[in-house]
Amino acid sequence: MTVVLFLIVLGSLIIVHELGHFFAARLARVQVLEFGVGMPPRAFGFTRGGTTYSLNFLPFGGFVRMLGEEDPTAPASFAGKSAWQRLFILGAGSAMNAVLPVLLLTAVFMIPQPVPVTDVTVLSVAPGSPAEQAGVEEGDLVRTADGRRIANSSDLLVAINLRLGADTAWTVERRGRLVGLRIPDVRVDPPEGQGAVGIFLTDARLTAASVASGSTAAENGLLPDDLLLSIGSRRVLNEDSPRIALAAAVQESPGEPVAVEVLRRGGIVSLELPPDEDALDGLAVKVYPEETRSMGPLAAFRASFVQIGEILLLFRNEVSRWIAGASSIQVAGPIGIAQMTGDVAESGISPLILWTALLSINLAIINLIPFPALDGGRIAFVLVEIVRGGRRLAPEKERFVHAAGFAMLIAAIVMISVNDIQRLFA
Repeated sequence: MTVVLFLIVLGSLIIVHELGHFFAARLARVQVLEFGVGMPPRAFGFTRGGTTYSLNFLPFGGFVRMLGEEDPTAPASFAGKSAWQRLFILGAGSAMNAVLPVLLLTAVFMIPQPVPVTDVTVLSVAPGSPAEQAGVEEGDLVRTADGRRIANSSDLLVAINLRLGADTAWTVERRGRLVGLRIPDVRVDPPEGQGAVGIFLTDARLTAASVASGSTAAENGLLPDDLLLSIGSRRVLNEDSPRIALAAAVQESPGEPVAVEVLRRGGIVSLELPPDEDALDGLAVKVYPEETRSMGPLAAFRASFVQIGEILLLFRNEVSRWIAGASSIQVAGPIGIAQMTGDVAESGISPLILWTALLSINLAIINLIPFPALDGGRIAFVLVEIVRGGRRLAPEKERFVHAAGFAMLIAAIVMISVNDIQRLFA
């Protein structure tokens, strides 16, 4: 199923990309000889209107073969068109991959989706960190970041990563009051284990609705309205989580007390439970309900552009982290992407659509890199021609450069795939 999903996702992106080249060529009145999905050898194909439509055995990539790609003398040839028409044709594939995420994200935002609502709680603040300078305190509940409502820790991490190298404005709830804070200079390269702003946090969804008088839970120090943060080493996010976490802690360390952390009147309180799976008897909890969110078509369309802008900003910030040495470059080939596609698909259709949108943006960017054999490499040759006043480089030289680039690209894919396989088995 993972392989099938990957081929559907990748095939869709390839077809969209090649359709961009195909329709642009038709608009420029260039004859298309073949529209191919996958790379040769050919599995099967048919010809219609002077164009062969083929499906090929190697499922990675695709192509649009045009008449006279190097011979400007042929009628209706690619090489016979003006430099600006050729740039239009070459860039149309990436343009289509850039447009597709708008449609996909619009669909995602229109689909009703459950969103976990939690109290994002600051467990501790690193000394000397931006958070300490701003006055963030242990026990603060983060409510907004830069005007963005924070429903869970994932929301907060996105908001932080969007502000790397800049200030970020938060609203926190502290002992029942809202406090505005400005955290300076979100760090691109923080000390190990501290994070960009220097806080350690958790999600909390369970509150002690009641604690029966004289019960085991009451004897062990739990009070009504305690916000449960963790039991043992586990967060507790669902109604049955406390007992599961307690049982797991007892089994992992028999005879050892079980640490419990709760937020009580704005402060974090540490308790100890005896190593007994009945230590929480008498505790009744209430759970923050999940929210179901969706948008109308127009609002979803606008939100898709905002989301794409944030994705590009996150990408730029991640590149800054690479340059600063704060993170290493993680590269995945077809096998790694297939594995991730399968993992994402397990979470549902909306995450899979979002993942497809991310891959499409990635494909659009990569194809515009001025590397031989990619669209960006061919675009670079046309731009050089424009700078040279219309004088083209010799076709045999350009052909040699692209052939060498293609060989290097295949070698890189093979090396990355070997690493993917090693990582998969590890």
